[in-house]
Amino acid sequence: MKMKKRITLLFVFVLIATLFTGCAKKEEPAPAPEAEAEAEINDQLADIQKAGKLVVGIEGTYKPFNFVDDDGNFAGYDVDVAKAVAEYLGVEAEFVMDDWDALLVGINAQRWDTVIADVTATDERRETYDFSDPYCFTARQVVVTPGNPLNLHSLEDLNGLKIATNATNSWVPRLEELGVTIVPIEDPNQCAQAVIKGDADFCMFNDAVLGVYLEEHPEAPLEVAFKIDSDINEVSIPCRKGEERLLAEFNAAIAELRDSGKLLEFSMKWFGQDLTYNPFAE
Repeated sequence: MKMKKRITLLFVFVLIATLFTGCAKKEEPAPAPEAEAEAEINDQLADIQKAGKLVVGIEGTYKPFNFVDDDGNFAGYDVDVAKAVAEYLGVEAEFVMDDWDALLVGINAQRWDTVIADVTATDERRETYDFSDPYCFTARQVVVTPGNPLNLHSLEDLNGLKIATNATNSWVPRLEELGVTIVPIEDPNQCAQAVIKGDADFCMFNDAVLGVYLEEHPEAPLEVAFKIDSDINEVSIPCRKGEERLLAEFNAAIAELRDSGKLLEFSMKWFGQDLTYNPFAE
C-alpha cells in the first residue's frame, strides 16, 4: 500500500514539474558579440559624425576660393561651400592649411577627410579618389606680359616655352605633351611674379582668380593672351575610394545647395558671376 502511495506521489510531482516547464517563457539566445559588431555601420561618414567635424584641407592662399582674411579667418567660395556641406552632414567644418602639392595625398594619408579647394576632377585623379558632382566650373586663361610679346594665341603656340605653375596642376601632363617646361611655384603671387620677372614665359589663371589678383595688384604688368574655352574645369569634392555613403552625402549636399540657390549666392558673392554650371553643357 505504501509503495503505491509513493508511486502516485512521484507521478504527481513529475506531472507538476512538466506543466511548469511547459508554461515557462522560452528565452531567445543572446546575439553573439560578432553579430552585434557586424550590425554597426563602420565607415568614414560614421567616423566624421561621431567626431562632430569634417576636417577639410585647403591651400589658404588662393583668393577668392580659399584664403585667410584680414581678421585671420578662413574665407572664400570653397570655405562657404565646405561649411554648408558640413552643416548638411550635421557637423562642423574644421580647416587645415597646407601647400597645394600636399593636399590630395593628405586624404589617403588620413590627415583630413577631404579637400575643398578648387580641385578639378581629372581622369588621372579619379584613379585614386572618388569625386562628387561638380560645384563650380572654371575656364583657364593663358596669361603673359603686356603686348603678348611671344604672340600666343593657341595651345600649339606654347611649344618650347616655360610655364609657372605647381607640380600637381591638373594640366601638367597636357602641357608636357605640348613641350612646355614647368617652373614650379607655390601660390598665385609667385606665379605672377615668375612671369613678370621673366623666369617663365606664361602662367595659367582661371578668370575668377586673375580678376581678384588684378584688383589687388592693378599695377601688375599682366594680360590675357587667350582663353581655353574648350577645357572647362569641373571643381568637385574628393574622398577616399569606396566611401560610398560619404560620397552620396556630398552629392546630396551639393544638390541641396544648388536647388536652394545658396550655391549661386556663394558664386555671386565671391566671383561676381555664376560659375555653378557648365556653359558648354547641352
